[in-house]
Amino acid sequence: MVVSCYYALTTLSTVGYGDYYPISNHERFVAVIVMLGGVAFFSYIMGNFIEIITNYEKKMGNVDLSGDLHNWLILLTRFTNNINLSKSLTDDIEDHFNYYWA
Repeated sequence: MVVSCYYALTTLSTVGYGDYYPISNHERFVAVIVMLGGVAFFSYIMGNFIEIITNYEKKMGNVDLSGDLHNWLILLTRFTNNINLSKSLTDDIEDHFNYYWA
């Protein structure tokens, strides 16, 4: 039972088997406890991080970045020897922008 839990947790937690590994069942049990603690700690930290990001988005609201996109497209014409981008390419860029940032 301890061996199967050890191998299952080692695989699922992506710790890997490495150069040093437990030999006895007591060592495997300790390794299982450490891996469970690591997964719990990582989950706690990531949960807090996601909560911070969510609260930040709620407080800041939606920020309109379309002006920045327009300025970037104008700046891009400098690199094309002042030749404007085609209308279809500009529309595609704006559509992708609106999809990901809307």
